[in-house]
Amino acid sequence: MQAWMRLVVALVLTGGMVAALVPACTIHLRPSDGDEIENESENPPPAHPDEDSETDDDVESDQESETTSSEAEAAYDELMSIDPQEVALKTMAASYAAVMVASLVETQVVDPAALDLEALDAVIQQHALAGWDSARIWIETPEATTLAATDGIYPDFACFNEPYGCPQTAECPLSNGEQAFCMVTHCGTGECPWCPWGLGNLVFKSWCAYGCLKHGSLVAGAYILISRGWGPSKPQCTYW
Repeated sequence: MQAWMRLVVALVLTGGMVAALVPACTIHLRPSDGDEIENESENPPPAHPDEDSETDDDVESDQESETTSSEAEAAYDELMSIDPQEVALKTMAASYAAVMVASLVETQVVDPAALDLEALDAVIQQHALAGWDSARIWIETPEATTLAATDGIYPDFACFNEPYGCPQTAECPLSNGEQAFCMVTHCGTGECPWCPWGLGNLVFKSWCAYGCLKHGSLVAGAYILISRGWGPSKPQCTYW
């Protein structure tokens, strides 16, 4: 079986804006007696920042981008240092759960136009536990073990693009109040190679699976379903 994942070595998140400049207006009056006086307008415009200055929003946006980029780079390095078979099994489980839940929702929803994002998240949550339970059972099978031994699963940044549209990162809350940082490992628009279900694609256009790390360990898995009308669902997490 051919490997279906591609290793991508860089993730760059950039952002920022430059403050606009507006020149202040000064009025010069010359009286008839020849003496020059300078009279500024009664309501002078507020002072503007220098060209090289940044607003608080600019600084905060840059800092957030730098933090996310640093977290992604650290998580990538950590993921590469974990046993490949462990990574493969646990991230395959996230794909399995995602496609199972999406398939169940597709069969349950008769009229997608009658839903809103809150209602859709509630339906996803209704099936989430069953999806993860089935995924945990599946990764104990010989089929899953064989697949994990032959196909390494690595971050797939192509999932950011269409037709998938996966969020670049996700987070899963831990019991100690910290967050596990999650990276996309695979995605699809229909069934996954090892899943027994397909998608009708009436409600969802794609699914995204994540491996979540903390302190160098793969501590959680997650998936996000991308709906046609409302975009990404809330991350659904499980903990290893």
